[in-house]
Order: sequence, then structure tokens, then C-alpha cells
Amino acid sequence: MIIQRKRGSGLVEVVVVVSILTIVCLAFLNSFIGLSGLHKKNTLLIKGQLLTEEGVEIIRLVRDSGWVNISSIPTEQDRYFNLSLSAWGVTTTPEVIDGVFLRKFRLHEVRRVSANGAIVSSGGVVDTDTFLADVSVSWLWNKATTTLKYQSYVIRP
Repeated sequence: MIIQRKRGSGLVEVVVVVSILTIVCLAFLNSFIGLSGLHKKNTLLIKGQLLTEEGVEIIRLVRDSGWVNISSIPTEQDRYFNLSLSAWGVTTTPEVIDGVFLRKFRLHEVRRVSANGAIVSSGGVVDTDTFLADVSVSWLWNKATTTLKYQSYVIRP
């Protein structure tokens, strides 16, 4: 039996193969774009966490350079870190890191029950040897602000 091929059937096969390859390539490209965005988001999150942890450590360094450096900072007001001549300091000028991250901190008074020294949220006596430090780092991602916040007690050494 002799099979006769119609003219142009090879062209149809080529068009079908090219269409399938195009669909597969577009699927891979779409996955790559999605993973690229996820990578960027995770990179910002990791940097934000590291900067927040670093902020807590900077407060400890400022405390270790002299308790007056901590006790003289007004409470309930945003403050920022400043690195000058290899020493960390505190400033009222906003600290923007890498043009993306805004890092700030705020000190809060700590109140204790005079009888047993337990920390309380209200009432009690103000402990002048302890502060609660809030360190936060914020950044903009996809038209939304993400903020990480760490808290730590700062105690007079």
C-alpha cells in the first residue's frame, strides 16, 4: 500500500511543535519571574531582620559606653542611630540604610512593683536603671510598608 502525503503537512507539524515549545517557554519564564520576585522579597526580609538585630546590639554598645548615653535619651520619642568615627551615637536625624530601610528606636520607662521588683505595665514605681527599647526597621515592598520590631530591656551595667 502506498501512502500519499498531502502537501503542507510538514508545515502543520512545524507549527504545532513551535506552538508547544512557545507555551513551555512562557511557562518557564512566568515561573522565573515569580521566583525572582520572591527572592527579592526574601532578601529584603533577611536584611530587615539583620538590621533590627543590629539595632538592639547598637543600643547595648551605646549603653556600654556610658549609662548617661542611654539615660539622657528622652523616652517615648523616636531616635535614630549615627555612626561617626567608628563609634555609634544617637540622633534625631532619620537613618535610611541602602536607600531602602528606615531604622529607628524608642525607649520606654519600665515600672516595677516595689515589693518584689516584678515589671508591670501600669502602676508601680519607675525603674531608672532599666528601659524597654523598641527597635524597628521599615521598608516599602510592592506599594506596602513592611515593619519588623524587636524589643529588649536595657539595664544599667
